[in-house]
Amino acid sequence: MTDSRLNEFREALRYLSFNGITLKEFARKINIKPHTLYNYISGQKPSFKNYNYILYILERDYPAAIAESREIISQGGKTESEL
Repeated sequence: MTDSRLNEFREALRYLSFNGITLKEFARKINIKPHTLYNYISGQKPSFKNYNYILYILERDYPAAIAESREIISQGGKTESEL
């Protein structure tokens, strides 16, 4: 996982609430503790297994969140870690 892909992953998690599901509901759906997802958003690097699984679910069920994260990053939007 590259840094750019990790940033897309974090942004996609941030934008889930704009796509009809809260982060807490998403965590419950994929059987991961909500604080784990919050930690990933805040900068903790996920394990390779968790990263692949969460990304798979996001791409399958919430492709708009992935598309929005890519669009925002390509538009030059600053990620939280860059502020």
